[in-house]
Amino acid sequence: MFLTALAERIALAAAAVAAVLDPGRVVLGGETGRAGGAGLARRVERRLRTLSPLPTEVRAARSGGGAVLSGALPTALDAARDDLFAPDLPPPG
Repeated sequence: MFLTALAERIALAAAAVAAVLDPGRVVLGGETGRAGGAGLARRVERRLRTLSPLPTEVRAARSGGGAVLSGALPTALDAARDDLFAPDLPPPG
């Protein structure tokens, strides 16, 4: 019951952020994310699907301070690969 209520609040905030940023992935960090674990992440993701049409994966942080980095790094790498290897780039010169 507590995790469901907490997930509802987190999902509302994540939906607002996802509408602007479309992050593709949300990492639940800090003590709450670690304590709630995968169960909280599942509940948030499930609720987020009903609030936003944007597909957003939700994960719980596994360790301390690196939660933001663990979500941002794969996203940045995907964006860099897309920019570097985009098939629609005009030929040089």
